Amino acid sequence: MPDSDTTDDSLEEQVEDLEEKVERLEEENQGRNQLEIRAYDLHIKGSSEDTDMGELLELFSDQMDGLMKQALVGEYQELEEQTLHGHLFGDD
Repeated sequence: MPDSDTTDDSLEEQVEDLEEKVERLEEENQGRNQLEIRAYDLHIKGSSEDTDMGELLELFSDQMDGLMKQALVGEYQELEEQTLHGHLFGDD
């Protein structure tokens, strides 16, 4: 039967190995946060070394909302112009 000191040492070594692996993975992935959002024919794509994914998503979502609102306003303006043109020059 193994003594408890040997088991404790083994567990501590395993924990240290896992912590080192996690640190290496974090270092490898640092600076590689990339995000792309698409809606209809609009899309935003970007990356950051300093910003985490949650912050990127929030920032990009706000930008996408703004782009979608601008696109919608443009669509409505185009429809209004077509309707006005139809009223002025007759619907054919």
